[in-house]
Amino acid sequence: MSEPEFSPLHQISEAEDIGRFQLSNPLEIGAVLRQLQSRGDFLTVHFARGQQLLLTRLLQVDVPSRTFCFDWAGQEGLNRALLGSDRNVCVAAPDGVKVQFVIGRPREARVDGKPAFISGFPQDLVKLQRREFFRIETPMASPFLGRLMLAGGQRLQLQLHDLSLGGIGLWASAAEAQLLPRGLHLQEAVIELGSTGSIEVDLEVRSHRVMTTRSGEERFHIGCCFINLTRIGEATVQRLMAQLERERKALTG
Repeated sequence: MSEPEFSPLHQISEAEDIGRFQLSNPLEIGAVLRQLQSRGDFLTVHFARGQQLLLTRLLQVDVPSRTFCFDWAGQEGLNRALLGSDRNVCVAAPDGVKVQFVIGRPREARVDGKPAFISGFPQDLVKLQRREFFRIETPMASPFLGRLMLAGGQRLQLQLHDLSLGGIGLWASAAEAQLLPRGLHLQEAVIELGSTGSIEVDLEVRSHRVMTTRSGEERFHIGCCFINLTRIGEATVQRLMAQLERERKALTG
């Protein structure tokens, strides 16, 4: 496998109070691993006492046997080093929700005729089921827009799906999503917020996932975080979110 264009995920700080987020039931652990597999989320494996890391994806999850397989890396030296590592910390972040678990030394396996790693389930798994920022979906009838400038002067105009004080979610086609790999920095993006006006901010692409619209169309959701949102911009977003929440409550009663 070639190395994906992706920013590796850091381990959860030891200062975090994670006790209430720990799962130890194998069925619950299997459900989380299966979700990572089905979504195609990236997994960062930290090993060699945190000195090395490998970016991968889950390929198979077998709950009855309490095992799972993950993809072979493009660098053979990394693969061999991981096969000799006794303690490996695995980190993922589906939709910004941090998942972390520790596995022992994996073994080499074959999946669909290709080399892969196989490991037993972890003894426990941490799923930080919280978000730093509340998100709200943006209007569909009169959509907000993100105007992005790519390297080489190429411009993209994408509709917003959601908004928070931490960032935005954008709708994109498969072709547009290819232009926005995880970890990409977008400078001086202009976010048009309807009658509220617009803000200019740098963005970092953090996540990709496939979503189905209300009309049944399959599109990509591109999650981006704000890099340098000003206090004025933050106040603008906060007021707009409060307005959207009031409108939503008025419609739903």
